[in-house]
Amino acid sequence: MSRTRTATLLASALLLAGPAQQAQATALEKARFVFHLGVAYYAFNTWVWKPYRNYQFQSGAPGQRAAIVKAGLALGFAAYQVNAAIKMTRNTQDPFLQRIGALLPNFGKSLSSVGDNLKNGRFDERGIQDLNRAATNLLQSAERQGQPIRPVAVPIPGL
Repeated sequence: MSRTRTATLLASALLLAGPAQQAQATALEKARFVFHLGVAYYAFNTWVWKPYRNYQFQSGAPGQRAAIVKAGLALGFAAYQVNAAIKMTRNTQDPFLQRIGALLPNFGKSLSSVGDNLKNGRFDERGIQDLNRAATNLLQSAERQGQPIRPVAVPIPGL
């Protein structure tokens, strides 16, 4: 085979493989992004929303103080995961990541704010309700765009 033909075949193969590699990178980016948000949602749902709905944060509830502090730690962990997802959206060209990423900065700040209150033993009922609305909005947005976010169970140190 002549050098010209070999070079042409090699160049063609690289041109065809280039978009495939970019598509795989986008799929990997999406998977990591959805994983981070799934972990954050799991922490919020398991350690904050369910205990809140079961009245474990109310005055006089058994283990109230411990439940509030655990919720604060879980929200700190969730905020960390959301911030990791935000970092992934900064330089991406993927429309899904850009759209969902635009919703995350305020959500991350809210997680941190409510989490700090709970870690310090201050129950913030309105903050928890607002977080649930924001989380539901985020999940529905992702679902409408064909990329559902599901809770991902991971152990949280100390909880």
